[in-house]
Amino acid sequence: MSRRNRLIKEAKLACHFRGHVMHPFVFVAVADGRETWDSECNICHMGVQVQPDPAPNGICIGGDAVALDCVICE
Repeated sequence: MSRRNRLIKEAKLACHFRGHVMHPFVFVAVADGRETWDSECNICHMGVQVQPDPAPNGICIGGDAVALDCVICE
């Protein structure tokens, strides 16, 4: 399994734990040679981003969907 696929799988699990129902991940950008993959919750529209090769001070998985519960959980 590639690093990108493993990170996307981990992000999906973290979002699911928070009660989100996520869209499929889509490729959005390459900044400085670093690819980014995004997904959004079908219900509350919070997002998650995956960067398989982040900057030295960056993170691989981030976004509101991995940090906050979906509105259906409240």
